[in-house]
Amino acid sequence: MKRIALATAPLLATSLLAAPLANAADDTSSGIYSGVGVGNTISHDWDPQDFGGNDGPSSRVDDNNDAAQNAFIGYKYNDWFSTEIGYTDFGKIGFTGGGEDGGYQTKAYTLSALGELPIWNGLSGYARVGAAYWKANGRGNFADGSDVSNEYGTDPIYGLGLKYQFSETMPLFGRLEYTRYDLDSDFKLDTTMASVGVQF
Repeated sequence: MKRIALATAPLLATSLLAAPLANAADDTSSGIYSGVGVGNTISHDWDPQDFGGNDGPSSRVDDNNDAAQNAFIGYKYNDWFSTEIGYTDFGKIGFTGGGEDGGYQTKAYTLSALGELPIWNGLSGYARVGAAYWKANGRGNFADGSDVSNEYGTDPIYGLGLKYQFSETMPLFGRLEYTRYDLDSDFKLDTTMASVGVQF
């Protein structure tokens, strides 16, 4: 399923971007932009028991990564600064052990500021800082028989990326980004995303 999603995502992105290109901007120094991306989620150093508020024995995370997808829309004020809202589906993270079998399907809505630094010939680096409202939909059960409940909150995100603008007059761009989502002191997710976008 993951392979199918990753294989078809570029085709979907191309079809979504084809129509807006006809009305896209001929000056990429400022304006509204949007895009879609695919990538990978990985969880680090988290304990499902602590995150779920359960007092049972520690669980073993047996599936700490999954395919991720995102969509975003933003406004570029100049060559160095943008603001952006986005949606990310992190996929499923699972755990087992000690009579437990469960996991979380996590999604987030984000608001970020991006600082961009031109490097060379359309290539630039950027940093992201912002906040995410997230919800982790629980499934399965803990060792004491209690259900894995849904968890939610608002927490910081930050990331680093590379962007390639195909030309100053061509509105299409590509990005590669690593982002850390500090969703909870007991639940951190990292994503590596490749995305394509268009500026209007």
